[in-house]
Amino acid sequence: MKKQQVLVSVTGWTKEDEGQPDTVRLLTTGTFSGSQENWRIDYTETQPDNDAHDVILTLGGGTVTMQRLGSFATSMVFEQGRRFEGSYQTPYGALDMGVYATQVKYKMDGEAAGEVNLTYQLDLQGQFAAMHELRIRFCPAGSQA
Repeated sequence: MKKQQVLVSVTGWTKEDEGQPDTVRLLTTGTFSGSQENWRIDYTETQPDNDAHDVILTLGGGTVTMQRLGSFATSMVFEQGRRFEGSYQTPYGALDMGVYATQVKYKMDGEAAGEVNLTYQLDLQGQFAAMHELRIRFCPAGSQA
């Protein structure tokens, strides 16, 4: 499978019970591989504390899987209207995690360009943590994401 360098723009919104949403933005480079039906995006997410995590997104058949590697590791499966249970690994131990996806959309806008939109509820240790929205845009390196 041929890999192509891409520019990746990630915007995330987190809304806890009554508060204002927190917004996080990341612009980085990564790799894209795959076809219109099944594809994969790999990129590195850098945190404000300079901690870096490799992220692997795989998409196909209406499902998005996100693997996050590093000191805060997890694997999440997003399928609209379905709940996924897993764990969130931290340097202090593992937490039980639940993800319920209310929106899972993705599309290709040409070769190695497209967008992923996810809306989901996150539960930690069986308790509601927050609602999340995640928008990931990607395009060939050298163009605008």
